Amino acid sequence: MKYKQMLAFRMVMLTGSVSQAAERIHISQPAVSNLILSLEQHFGFKLFERRKGRLIPTPDAHHIYENVSEALLGFEKVSQSAHNIRDHKSGSLRIASMPGVYGATFMPDVVSEFLTDRDDISVNLQIQPSLKIQRWISSDLYDIGIAELPLIHSGIESEEFNFKCVCVLPEGHSLLKHETLTPKELDNEPFISLNADHMTHHQTRQAFADAGARWKVRVETQLFLSAARLTQKGTGVAILDPFTLKYDSHGLKTRPFLPDIYFKIGILYPSGHPRSLLAEEFLKLLRERLLDFIPNT
Repeated sequence: MKYKQMLAFRMVMLTGSVSQAAERIHISQPAVSNLILSLEQHFGFKLFERRKGRLIPTPDAHHIYENVSEALLGFEKVSQSAHNIRDHKSGSLRIASMPGVYGATFMPDVVSEFLTDRDDISVNLQIQPSLKIQRWISSDLYDIGIAELPLIHSGIESEEFNFKCVCVLPEGHSLLKHETLTPKELDNEPFISLNADHMTHHQTRQAFADAGARWKVRVETQLFLSAARLTQKGTGVAILDPFTLKYDSHGLKTRPFLPDIYFKIGILYPSGHPRSLLAEEFLKLLRERLLDFIPNT
């Protein structure tokens, strides 16, 4: 039994006329008659009797009409669901983000933008440390993650993004007279650093060592957000990523730092699994918003 056969049957049942049925479904009258005839052959019994120019449904036609209508409704629901999937308006996403401004502000902003005019999409957004996100993605528990690199788990595909950091100082700091800051100017200056296992810690320490300058770390902290707050309070100067500066720059002044210090993060997703059209569309937006923080891209 085919969709067009069921549709022609329902239209004839509703209108009592082959011509009106043909008009409603935009096919010829002979085509409707042929569809009804082929359906009767399929069922093995007559569906209509012609009386005074009209088609009168048989008792068997009335009996099967409800089932045909339900089948058509189910087909239309499937068709609408496929349409919504194709247009990225239906489905669900599981997203994991590292903490700090990424999980608290950046990713919620991206998710909110993506959900605009997509009322039938649901999102599970979780904020976790980068290593836990890697485990989740590796285990196929989440569709998309954003986390610090490098990767230490297998079963993950990643897209790497490198962001140049800058030196931040509290308003009124004496070193603001310099257009660019290097370890030479920051020699023995109280410094706010991320933890010793963080990539920016390694790069900054090496930069000071290569310059023969003293890197005076006054506070170590886990998050750029905490380093920004400490700098705002005048505890020291810091190297910050562009995301934190966008969302929490009050009371801070910036200067380029040489040599360049880079902060690397990745978009992560499980390897060996096809991604849904919805996930691909979200990834497109996420890439665009990440590239907004890289000049000249």
